[in-house]
Amino acid sequence: MDIPVSAWASELFNDEQTARDVRDGIGQALVDMQANARASHQEADVSSTQVHGVTRYRGAFERVSKQLADLPGAQLVKPNGFQFDLVRIGNGLLYPFCFSKKDANVRTARIQNVWSVMRELFAFAPPSEQADLFGEYAFDPSAVELRPRLAALPEGTRLVLVPFACNAAGLLKPYWGVAALADASGTLEWVTDPEPLPLAVAPTPKLTIPPQLAAHPGFDEGEQPLVALAPRPDAERKLNIPPVSEVAPIEPLTRENNEN
Repeated sequence: MDIPVSAWASELFNDEQTARDVRDGIGQALVDMQANARASHQEADVSSTQVHGVTRYRGAFERVSKQLADLPGAQLVKPNGFQFDLVRIGNGLLYPFCFSKKDANVRTARIQNVWSVMRELFAFAPPSEQADLFGEYAFDPSAVELRPRLAALPEGTRLVLVPFACNAAGLLKPYWGVAALADASGTLEWVTDPEPLPLAVAPTPKLTIPPQLAAHPGFDEGEQPLVALAPRPDAERKLNIPPVSEVAPIEPLTRENNEN
């Protein structure tokens, strides 16, 4: 069933078709991320899920950037001090993150570590409308000083969050939407309703190349085969009998069409 694209997504990503391509690409990337993470966990053959967690964390950024990099207008942005590329298409700057390891309500999603780069990313989000008890706002996007690569982004860039629940058993409830950072503890204030992302049916097939032997010689560099030579009998030489390289065929005594 075809899920319609929301108006906010069509506006941020320039048009409905581009928004659909971005949405579908994220869904494929997250399926690939989970397949790689599960394969790494199974290959490690350990009881801890730490291997899955590390692969999932890196894969969320790497698979999304790889999947969307070839879309028209895609721009890879690596914030100063951050080790992964983020993808900007149209005015949307995508940030994927795992908000839970179990089936949880996405509205409870929080940013686990509001460090300097995260504060700069939320400078591209709407301001929070929730004031504290003293009537002040805990986070003001306009007061954040951006480092060069983020400061160079065009005006109108908007942060699009891609929260998903995931564990070693499966990928649960991926969403996308726009939210404000309400406070320094990572509370999110959703400006758009977080929408479920359709997922691909299967991960992207991987092309595997058999191991190659670097020192293997070429076809014309191998050793020459040794051909055994049988000397002619002296009697044949004396009688000037011409040499025979192949054995003459033996004529059968009877043929198949003979009655006897």
